[in-house]
Amino acid sequence: MRRNVALVTSEALPNLYEDDLFLVKALDAIGIDSRPAIWSDATIDWNAFDAIVIRTPWDYFKRIGEFRAWLDARIASGVLMCNDAAILDWNFDKAYLRELATKGAVVIPTEVIARGETADVGALAKARGWDDVVVKPTISGGGYRTYRFRADDAERYRDQVAEILAECGLMIQPFLPEIHEGELALLFFDGEYSHAVRKLPAEGDYRVQFQYGGTDENAEPRPEWIEGARACVRAAPRDTVYARVDGVIKDGELLLMELEVFEPLMFLARHPDAAAKFARAIAKRVDERITARREAPPPPPSR
Repeated sequence: MRRNVALVTSEALPNLYEDDLFLVKALDAIGIDSRPAIWSDATIDWNAFDAIVIRTPWDYFKRIGEFRAWLDARIASGVLMCNDAAILDWNFDKAYLRELATKGAVVIPTEVIARGETADVGALAKARGWDDVVVKPTISGGGYRTYRFRADDAERYRDQVAEILAECGLMIQPFLPEIHEGELALLFFDGEYSHAVRKLPAEGDYRVQFQYGGTDENAEPRPEWIEGARACVRAAPRDTVYARVDGVIKDGELLLMELEVFEPLMFLARHPDAAAKFARAIAKRVDERITARREAPPPPPSR
């Protein structure tokens, strides 16, 4: 009997983002049926799937309350989630960067302001010696509500900062000009390094996302960068099915920007075996769950 998985997406991408079509073919090749499933579709029976794989719900940061309720319901149901529910819960808010820093990850210096608090961004930046900063929500993606400005100009962004803090936390980081040389993304499946790409901003911009004209190219990272990225992946609460480590190279060292184990674009088109690796990692988790259920002792008879 063929196994089946849901590839979670959004209303804007009902047929998935084009890169994930490689995953669909790879899953089919190993006997797994998959279908796009819009997270906000109330008619879907999520427990009918052998697994739920989070792929492109790329509106979740605009609908934080709704999506968080959906995610909590899936976690409570016990359905198999890829990545693991504990990982998704942990990675949902980028405040996890502080935890990674305490575990030895080399993280870009980051100040985090909690939801509901007020923040004098200019004063905080100056206290850290940052003249040029980037601020963004701790629950975000795709450059959404990301602003870059001089510390002296922070007052001009007071309303934007207040709007973010009304919904979630706020991150403040120094702007690193090295971003113009590209942001390195290292891709892992089942904890093993697969491939890497360099994401480049459009001329005159600093954002590397394709929505802003960013492009990508194959990259060959140094072994020490791969090992640093691997250490970040291993710091997640559970073993990962998929992971993307984003960082920038400064003075020859990989500085972590984000550990993407929630819904990252995995650049499957950039490596001939990437989709197959992803599919096998999903199949491994599904088979482990099926085996565990078969071997579980029967429930005691009711009295």
